[in-house]
Amino acid sequence: MNLQHPIERPHLIGSEVPEKPLPILKAFRVAKQNMLATIPRVAYREPFWQGAALFGGALLVSDPQGVKHLLLDNVANYPKADIERDVLGAAFGDGLLVSEGEKWRTHRRIMAPAFDFKSLVSYTPAMTERAAAFAEGWEARGTGATVDIAAEMTQLTLQIVTRTMFSADAGDMGDMVGDTMHRGQEQLVFSLIDLVPVVGKWHLGRMMARVHKTFSALDAAIYRLIDARGRTPANPPRDLLDRLIAARDSETGIGMTEHEVRDEVVIIFLAGHETTAVALTFVWYLLSQHPDAEARLHAELDAVLGGRVPTHADIANLPFTRMVIEESMRLYPPAPGLATRQANDADTIAGRKVKKGQMVVVLPWVLHRHEMLWDDPLRFDPERFAPEKSAARPRFAYLPFGGGPRICIGAQLAMIEATLILATLAQRFRLRLAPGPEIELASRVTIRPKDGMAMLLERR
Repeated sequence: MNLQHPIERPHLIGSEVPEKPLPILKAFRVAKQNMLATIPRVAYREPFWQGAALFGGALLVSDPQGVKHLLLDNVANYPKADIERDVLGAAFGDGLLVSEGEKWRTHRRIMAPAFDFKSLVSYTPAMTERAAAFAEGWEARGTGATVDIAAEMTQLTLQIVTRTMFSADAGDMGDMVGDTMHRGQEQLVFSLIDLVPVVGKWHLGRMMARVHKTFSALDAAIYRLIDARGRTPANPPRDLLDRLIAARDSETGIGMTEHEVRDEVVIIFLAGHETTAVALTFVWYLLSQHPDAEARLHAELDAVLGGRVPTHADIANLPFTRMVIEESMRLYPPAPGLATRQANDADTIAGRKVKKGQMVVVLPWVLHRHEMLWDDPLRFDPERFAPEKSAARPRFAYLPFGGGPRICIGAQLAMIEATLILATLAQRFRLRLAPGPEIELASRVTIRPKDGMAMLLERR
């Protein structure tokens, strides 16, 4: 079956690649909305690209062995750059996304049981329950209704993560979490000006102060819940918050402080709803453009599920559903800028010399569209992720969840959630792009359609 011919491929502003480096003033202007759109074509053709002074002289690594060296083999030499720690820490604190060294290792051990197989299975009923209820809401709107699929997927994944995280308290927290995350990300605008000495530090300081203020109400609510749970007599964990509060390091027996639990909760919110929502937004977009792939997805869902709500046990029997999600995350990685690291000592990465103190960058957006690594990289082709093809591909050529010891702890949870949501909704609906203006991409911590993505509901 031919999956390669779209019915229409509207131009996504911000996904185009400039043939040459942009003039400095235009680069500043473009980067304010989407820094990825300033990266020239040569970066998609060579294993390394040395950014100009405008980019702080950072070295972009797109060679899989080089990425492996950076993220795994010599990871100790490449801690997160101060600018990345400052920017992300302003919103998300010092949790797994930001922390380094022994603190990161300790928290990873403490949190691991909350993401083991048994725990993952326990979270799935909340996912399918909310997805099924969401489908009923779409039914009520009727065929031809217009929805902003980016907003819809954000709302659904937010409902799921708040139910999974807070259980009985989910209704009280959902709107606050959604509003805070949205406003916080809008304020987390990393600009090229942040690399300018003196001025950049002042600009970052003002931005971080705004972000801290935005998160203050959510922080207070989370601390109240943590305190209330701590005063409740010991019971089996009801939800993820209980698990984090009760968790103890397997080596030291020490748990996390309230502040540390807060930091991890906020990061789980980001990873647990924002990135999954982004992935699903572009799944729907790509399916709308590739009817053959959409038909194959529908055939698999019909054969395996026959109209019923999926369960965790069904996921193993939905390989093409997973392949669609994986290929969508290749073209539109939810976290397009994975790592900005700074070399502690001089080093050599896949034959390329790195100076002490130099910034080294890995961008899944570039890696996943690189001409050395992917045949016809801009083509949507879920078959790239057939088991035999995935096995033959370098491990560090595809990094939707990162790689090495810092790979996202919730990677399996995110894939389960995305698969169950897509399986539940795509059984009953297909979506088509609504007429309207061109879609523009915005890149913050995640990448999203800047003004949403209007689509038309169509009952199957």
